[in-house]
Order: sequence, then structure tokens, then C-alpha cells
Amino acid sequence: MGRTNNFGAPRGADPTRRQFLTRGAVAMAGLSAGAKVAYGMAGGMAETRSVIPGTAAARKLSHNAWLPDSPSDDQFRALALVAMETAKAQGADFADIRIGVQRECAGSYARMSLGYGVRARVAGTWAFEHGTVLTNEAVAAATKTAVIGARTASAVNAQLGRKVLEPFAEVPVVKGEWHVPVQIDPFSVPVDDFFRVQGTFGDPTKHLGGFVNSYGGLRWVTETRVFASTEGSLVTQSFTRGGASIDVRAWLPDMPWDSVDIRVTRDDGESAGFEVMLRTNYNDRIIAAAEEAIRWRELPRKKFDDVGRYPAVFDGAAFAGIVGHTLNFALDGDRLSGNEADASGRSFLQPFAEKPLQPPPEFSSLLTLRSNRSLPSSMAVQWDDDGVVPVPYTLVEKGTVVDFHTTRETAPLFENWYAKRNHPYKLHGSSVAPTPASLPMCSGGEVTVDAAATATTEADLYRDIKHGFLMKGAYVQPAPGLTTGLLGSGFVAEIVNGKAVARLYNLRMAFLTNSVLRTGLTALGDAKTLGTTIARTPKGMPWQEMMHPVTAPAAFCKEVDILRTDLSR
Repeated sequence: MGRTNNFGAPRGADPTRRQFLTRGAVAMAGLSAGAKVAYGMAGGMAETRSVIPGTAAARKLSHNAWLPDSPSDDQFRALALVAMETAKAQGADFADIRIGVQRECAGSYARMSLGYGVRARVAGTWAFEHGTVLTNEAVAAATKTAVIGARTASAVNAQLGRKVLEPFAEVPVVKGEWHVPVQIDPFSVPVDDFFRVQGTFGDPTKHLGGFVNSYGGLRWVTETRVFASTEGSLVTQSFTRGGASIDVRAWLPDMPWDSVDIRVTRDDGESAGFEVMLRTNYNDRIIAAAEEAIRWRELPRKKFDDVGRYPAVFDGAAFAGIVGHTLNFALDGDRLSGNEADASGRSFLQPFAEKPLQPPPEFSSLLTLRSNRSLPSSMAVQWDDDGVVPVPYTLVEKGTVVDFHTTRETAPLFENWYAKRNHPYKLHGSSVAPTPASLPMCSGGEVTVDAAATATTEADLYRDIKHGFLMKGAYVQPAPGLTTGLLGSGFVAEIVNGKAVARLYNLRMAFLTNSVLRTGLTALGDAKTLGTTIARTPKGMPWQEMMHPVTAPAAFCKEVDILRTDLSR
């Protein structure tokens, strides 16, 4: 499809051992004494990681004290402009850069990583280079290598008779700054306060006799990212994302190894600072989760060997996993266009996207799927990694596909499809680079499935089941084409005559995406049953993990295949 990726650090831009040692000495000069400091590479970024000592004196300091100073926004912007001037001088048709710093704090460690990624396009062919040395010379060298790589690959394509002059969506030039609103910078909070807050997560369950335990941690990631393009765009954004991760575990005295775990919070947190810990009362949610864990733990534990086809109810997180790892990914423009054919795979919706006159596939009329990148979502940005302002959009409306996740590279490929539906192709702000040094690719934002408008609990959904299952918190393993998948879970309840009668510990469910989401889905829970999972998929060559949150209500599916059981347990 005209994409050629030259991955790997730019020649002449990787730090030598001498540069690495010099950088380490400078970094150490800015760190508090006693820290255990490690240096390395992660996600194409140069990383500094500090393990904070457990002494009282060390814990009185904030995480800032354990990290070196990072370059200023002005330095990042200056380097970005060097890259773009170099790309134009080298004759690139288009180029852009993402450059910045990511910092992470969580309890007793702090981490900082620096890097950049340059993407260049010549005659419809792409190349990409990343680097970690933040000097004018290194950034210029990386940019030059990207342009030369794109030109070389374009010439090879021409010699082979490959036509790769694909359209690239035009967008307005953007300039400016945007910052996630933060009242309390988590990196300024003493480490001791992190541990004090984490300690409170266990308080609501202390009265339950030691056989119910609530626990959790705090984690934040902050980032400054500068984006620039040869079209003239130059934007600076700073993100602060994180919060609490809390679980509840229940077990019995005679079998401490046999527990039921309930997730209280979602994994990705939100776009906000430490102030979320002051405005959020987790006690009621922890107590409710503890009561639920105890109720399920009291069920007898049972092995299940009767493979077959059964009705099933999925809690919100489990259903979000099914939708997020199948239909949501099937609507990815990178898959639909074939760009990911040799990487993450294709989409079962590809023929529909390529043939505009083909009738749209109909899923259950209960299914409406939306995406947005607005606050307070952990995916919130002002500009995506193509420099596009995100807007909310609907992907599936009452069972009918009405839109795709697209980027500047993929949206024009579906122009005919959009035209047959009487509107121009759309850009929604769906370009995501996991780090500044990563290649931007298509990804959803905060993807949600509409809940039922009428009051419907999980128990309401399985009330009429004669013999079936309730699955909570499932993980999903989709097939490459997303047409099928396997579900596993830490908790499955057997339902007989509308009541939970046993916990099944060796069950795996298989599903066909079409049968579950088209004919099988017959009821959804209300907003109180919503659950969130993180949809993850490797993309690109070499692979880089893309992820975003998916939220959905509980769901009843009239038929799911019990394909196999784990006989080793």
C-alpha cells in the first residue's frame, strides 16, 4: 500500500557508550543521593529509572527529586523546527515529527524517557526514523535518513512497477499549546503521601476478618509532546494521566489459594492530577466490591467438562473486551486499507469498505458504538498525532456501520464509500503514537457502547436462563481476522434456572463475532452495569502495542460456544 518503514534508531543518532555515561553523570547530578538509577531504552526512548530508597528521609521528598531535569518546551520546539527545515531541504513531499519527554511515578520508583520520531513521505512512499540524542545535528541526521529512506523505497517501487501515489488528506495548519488541567502535580507530592493514600484502600475491608482484602496503588504518567510538520503546523501539548488502581480479593480460611477478585477501578485512570484522590471517595465502591466478592466466593467451586452451546451473560468489562477486540478493531482504517495485512491482520469488514455499493452488515439493533477523545478520558488531546483536532463520532448506529477510525493516510481511501452515503470522508483525530518516538497509527479514542435506557441489572439479564453462564472480567484473544475469539476469565458462574449455583474454574468460551454481535446479542444492561477494559493490539512491523479504553454495559447473548475446558487444573 505504499508504506515503507525504516525502523531502528537513525544512523549516527544512537548514543555511544561515552555519550551514555556522560548523560548518566549529568543526570545523577540532578538526583537525590541514595537513588538506584538505571539507564536503558524503552519504546524507542532513552529511559532513566530511579528506585527510591525506603528511608524516612527519602520518602519525604517528591518524585521530582528522583528524576533529572528535562529539556524545556522551547528546546523541543527548536529541535522540531530543525527537523522540518531539514526535511524540506532534502526534498520531502511531506514530513512530520513528534518529540518530547514522558515521566512516570508510582510509589517507590520514578521514570523519565526522552526521544523523537520523524516520518517522511516521497512520491507516496513513507519512511520513519527515531532517535534519542537531542541535538540539532542528531535530529537533522535522523530526518535526512528518513527522507533518503523514503526516496530509495519509492525508486524501488517504481522499478517494480508498483503504483503507490495514494492521496493524503489535507488538513488546516495548526499552531498553539494545550495542557490537561491539573490542580496538584502528582510529581510534586511527597512519596510518603502516595503510600498513605494507598494504605487507605485497605481500610474499608479491615472489619471483615482478614479473609477479604482490598489493595491498590497509585500511578501517573505525564508527557510533553511537540508536533511539527512541513506544512507549517507546530503544537505543544502536555498530558497528565493516572490515578488509583484498586482490587478486592475474597477467600475462605480453608482455601486461601482459591479467591474471587473484583476490580474496583479502571486500569487507565483519567486525565487529571493528584486532586482526583481528594475529590473521589472510593470507600463505598470498595465495600460494594467486597460484598460482591464474598457473595461469589461462597458459591461451591466446580469443574465443568460439558462442551456445547449455551446462553451467557457478560458483565460490562467482559462485553467491552469482546466488542473492543473484534468489531472495534475491525473498524480500524489501517486494517481496512490493508496496511496491516502483514502485521496485526485484516478486517472482516474489508470487502464492505472496499465496495461502496455492497449493503452494510447489520449487527444487533441494540448495538451503538461511539468514540471520543474528550476530557476527562485518558485519551484526551487537543490535536492528534497527525495534527488533527479530534471530534466525537459514531461508528455503529443501532447495528449499522456508519463510520471508521481513520487517519490522514487512510481516510481518503474510503472516499467512494463516504460519497455513496452522501458525505465527504472524515477525519476524527484517531492518529496515535504511543510515545514521541513511535510511528503514528490509527487507533480509537474512548470507545463506548450505549447502555440500555431502562433499568436492567446483571441479575435481570440471567433471570430467565435455564442453564448457562455469567462471565466477569474476561480477557479476549481474537483471531487475526477478528471473526472469532476465545474468552478466559478469573471468574465464571454457572447459572441454573436464573440463579448462580457454582463457580467454574476451568472454563474457556469461544465465539464467532458475527453470531455474538448480530444474532446472539438480545439484551443489554443499564448504565449501572458499565465496565471498562483496555483493548490492546500489536500493530506495524516491528510491532508496537496500541491500546485504548472500551466501556460497555453487561450483555446477554443467547448462544456462546463452550469449546474447551482446561483439564490440567
